[in-house]
Amino acid sequence: MQTNISFSFHRLVLLFKRSLIINKKRFAIAISAFSGILFITLVWAQASVNFSNWGEHAYLSTFVSVFLSLGISYAAFSFPAFRSKEKSMTYLMLPASAAEKFVFELLSRIVAFIILMPLLFWVIANLEGTLVHYYYPELINYHFSYGKSLTSFTKDTEFKQVVFLIIQLVLFVFIAPFTGASHFSKSPLFKTLLTFSIIVISYILFSIFLVKAFDLLQGLSAGNKGMHFRGNREMAIIMFKIGFTLTNLSLLAIAWFSLKEKEV
Repeated sequence: MQTNISFSFHRLVLLFKRSLIINKKRFAIAISAFSGILFITLVWAQASVNFSNWGEHAYLSTFVSVFLSLGISYAAFSFPAFRSKEKSMTYLMLPASAAEKFVFELLSRIVAFIILMPLLFWVIANLEGTLVHYYYPELINYHFSYGKSLTSFTKDTEFKQVVFLIIQLVLFVFIAPFTGASHFSKSPLFKTLLTFSIIVISYILFSIFLVKAFDLLQGLSAGNKGMHFRGNREMAIIMFKIGFTLTNLSLLAIAWFSLKEKEV
């Protein structure tokens, strides 16, 4: 009983060791498959522009696309033991507290991916670029660097103002399917996307209803009465930052309580 209410870093480390022992072959196959697919994708993308019109921004665009799509899929399959009743019982009976299991899933599914995936992409992109340049010298920009790719953005004052907001948006993209995986046992990604689609569409329809019902557009064109920060871009950015931060924390809380509920 003490295990269920305490947190132990030793037991957390044991969870990681257990996962590596059980899934080491699967991890090796997944990394090899990803590396091969990424290599082929980069070659195809560079060939489509005759190798000459390829640069840092093309690398960055490819990275963002792969990073988000793969991250969503990976996070959506968090808590894999919850996909079946037998595995769920075995997982819930492990000698580890709910907090340790939750931290393990959060670190292995989101934090580890955010740290390791960019590193793996950098290695594959530079290896591929070097090999392709050897056979196709017209590929001049074959060295990929995150620093060079982001230089034009980091110099932009407006970009600096929304960095935190972008980070929260990226975290939301990962945390949302992570939360869905903790709640839905079958087809977590599809059900999560469906749930958030319904929420967003409902919010948009409700906003349109309010605008039409209270004639808000006419009120805005007539003046700024009651709209204290209309046109204030900085205040709008701050509100979005607060909104997405609270949303991410709320989703993590939902995932935590979903895990706790399954342990009852």
